[in-house]
Amino acid sequence: MEKIISKAGHISIPVVIGSGGLLSMWLIAYLLQNGMLPLWVISQHKIVNFTLTMQIMVLPISFIALALLYIYNRESFKKFFRIAIDKENNWNFYGPIMAVAFTIGTLLLMSVDVMSQNGSINNSFFAMMPLVLFVSATNAWSEEIFSRFVIVAGLDGKLKPVTICWISGVIFGIPHYFFGTPSGLFGVVMSGMLGWLLAKSVIETRGLGWALFIHFLQDVVIFGSGAMIIAGH
Repeated sequence: MEKIISKAGHISIPVVIGSGGLLSMWLIAYLLQNGMLPLWVISQHKIVNFTLTMQIMVLPISFIALALLYIYNRESFKKFFRIAIDKENNWNFYGPIMAVAFTIGTLLLMSVDVMSQNGSINNSFFAMMPLVLFVSATNAWSEEIFSRFVIVAGLDGKLKPVTICWISGVIFGIPHYFFGTPSGLFGVVMSGMLGWLLAKSVIETRGLGWALFIHFLQDVVIFGSGAMIIAGH
């Protein structure tokens, strides 16, 4: 019985670290939205200030999560904390297909919002592109650390790979019901499926390369669509 409890405790630590990181994102967003934390003002558009401030505040937490995982399991940390995008494996074939397929799907989904809100590609849009790329990179990094790297590296050798993928997909998908893009039940299913596949990529390549790249592309489309909508008004 003590061994079972001890094993459960070891398994729960990475889940707590990863979930705690995602929860911190929600908490920061809540505090910013309700004026309990100051916004870094760089634009007349509140959503721009909100997005940038949130990303800057969340980024340090991702490094805290990395430090905690390193303390928890140094060997697994070293095993998976690498890009490994060009390693000889099936992801040299599946990676590009997934990147294109999910990006097209996200483009089609976001195009509905862009058209319904009279989004535009103009000088204002291009002026926001450096910021779009920055927040896309930081968001992809933080979410991949919390919901992918910490889970995969932390549970490596403790659970079957398919189980690790499910855990990663679930903790990545559920938050999308409330504040993700897409949101609601559809958002949970789509992001959960993406999370499952990205966790599989990390396990099979022993690196974050494809997961970060594919996630970054989706965020470029999402934040870029937001920039189009702002530029159209």
